[in-house]
Amino acid sequence: MPHYDYDKDYPFAAFITNLGKYNEGFLVGEWVKFPTTAEELKKVFERIGIGAKDDFGQTYEEWFITDYDCYVDGLYDLLGEYANLDELNYLASKLDDMSQDEYERFQAAMKIGDHTGSIQELINLTENLDCYDIYPDIHDHDDLGRYYIEELDAMQVPEHLRNYIDYEAYGRDIALEESGQFTDRGYVWDTGDSFREYYDGERGSIPEEYRVMTFQDDIPKEEISEWAMDLAYDMDEFFRQHDPQYAAEHPEEHAAKEEIYENLMAGRISALDEKLAALGQTQEDYLPSEIEKFKDATSYEEFLDVAPQTIREAIENPDQSHVDEMLAFAEQANREYEAELYGQQAAPTPDDRETGETVRTPRGTFHVTDMSREQMVAAGYGFHHESEDGKYLIMTNGSRAFAIPNGDTPEHTAPEKLTVLVVEPMKEPYVKEIDPGLHALQAEVGGDIAASYPFDDPVGLVLNDEGKLIGLDLNRSLRDEHGEIYDIVAGTFLVAGLGEESFTSLPPELAQKYMEHFKQPEQFINLNGQIVALPVEPENPLRTAEMTLEDDYGMIDGIINNGRRGEELEKAQTEARRTTPEKKPSIRERLEDAKRECGERKPPDKAHQKKPPEHDL
Repeated sequence: MPHYDYDKDYPFAAFITNLGKYNEGFLVGEWVKFPTTAEELKKVFERIGIGAKDDFGQTYEEWFITDYDCYVDGLYDLLGEYANLDELNYLASKLDDMSQDEYERFQAAMKIGDHTGSIQELINLTENLDCYDIYPDIHDHDDLGRYYIEELDAMQVPEHLRNYIDYEAYGRDIALEESGQFTDRGYVWDTGDSFREYYDGERGSIPEEYRVMTFQDDIPKEEISEWAMDLAYDMDEFFRQHDPQYAAEHPEEHAAKEEIYENLMAGRISALDEKLAALGQTQEDYLPSEIEKFKDATSYEEFLDVAPQTIREAIENPDQSHVDEMLAFAEQANREYEAELYGQQAAPTPDDRETGETVRTPRGTFHVTDMSREQMVAAGYGFHHESEDGKYLIMTNGSRAFAIPNGDTPEHTAPEKLTVLVVEPMKEPYVKEIDPGLHALQAEVGGDIAASYPFDDPVGLVLNDEGKLIGLDLNRSLRDEHGEIYDIVAGTFLVAGLGEESFTSLPPELAQKYMEHFKQPEQFINLNGQIVALPVEPENPLRTAEMTLEDDYGMIDGIINNGRRGEELEKAQTEARRTTPEKKPSIRERLEDAKRECGERKPPDKAHQKKPPEHDL
């Protein structure tokens, strides 16, 4: 037995009250601790007058619960005044049978809100505690990161490097990957095991050892008749007050009450249930709760709940009736009977054909069964969604789900891409398709991711968690409804759509909207202690190439060499040659020319040279 709040040795107690006495102005009731026994509850009913007759000979048959003492955190709000006592005892017994570790997991699962909408779901939760695990002393991302590295050895880190590890970021990635949550009892995460339904809400599904209303199973026929008449009277009054059409169709009150009475006694109750539900009544209300008690006491069988008129219509016009459904039900019952009679096995169920493998999708983790799609449909399962790689179909019957191989999908089918809007500093945004998953998002923003949700639309900003710390360029400002800057995003960020559990592709209309919203790049300056955003022109991706190759810098427009510079240059060169005066050679140039000319002349013929005069010495 676990330790309940306030050191109690039971999970809760209920004050069971005689409804007839209560309506007469007397509070006659008694506290009952759960779990209890049929013998003890029978004594309580006798002490508070259930089964006794009033002064007019009418039997006190009805009871309700006026209060609870609850010592299981979060359970009180789920306990109603018309709760099924067998169901309450079933839950209390399952809680009492838990170890302290199982109880801690149960409480943690209740904290994160999984399968906690009704007593039925809580009973199933007690049978599925293997779907959850809890680390009691882990309360934030830093604790989680340290626990995985230092205790679970998820990563081998030398002792001298441990002070340089960002445990918080690592823990955040783990929690995101596992869909884990932090509660006041510690860190809770889904183990990936399939959640199975053991209890379907029907009294017949409650094991005999937990039933405590068995002492009412042998109610005398006269009391059943009186009970049915009281119910018929109450329902007729309720229908007349809340359904004008009913009053118009049943002007004779006595005849209407007789009709309801006959339906109750014949076990034709489903139509009454549907009418009460259509008028907004739930199992927490008096009439639906009392009908459930009546069903339990009269061994009501749903498959026999068929109106004679429906049978006549089926015979007269089979195509317009539910005859096929009735025949299918009968055939299935016959097969089960024959299987039991001859020791054969009935049709396989998904549980029988589990392979031991699991498939994880953004919507959860599912056990694989090797049944075909046709077999799953025959077992009452319908298509829900595909796995990301397209290799598996997820089939569900509303309460349970399994994965089956998708034989129609080729092995090489690529996972569906994620469409996002990429916003880089000093550039206009652009749409891009990336792979789904954490690693692709991290690659786009250049590090660990963080998410921000500053807009009313179903979109999120995926940004670098440490962009400002590591000095990434400031990108775009985020402003409040008054246009005032309250934050600045550093580094490249993404605008992605939001699904129920993860990021999804950005719809075209939202992509266009936020492309316009972030179209203008911004530069930020500190002016007198205040950050001011200045709009700047976005970078043109062709500008660098054009600046390198363009021959006309007056034509920097994204098209290379599309100006008139070539022909204008040729005209200018011609005019320069015409108007420029001839340049005189320098002295050095003239000397060089003279030397060259002398070298080119032939020496004179010596025969024609004059001889100098001879003189006698």
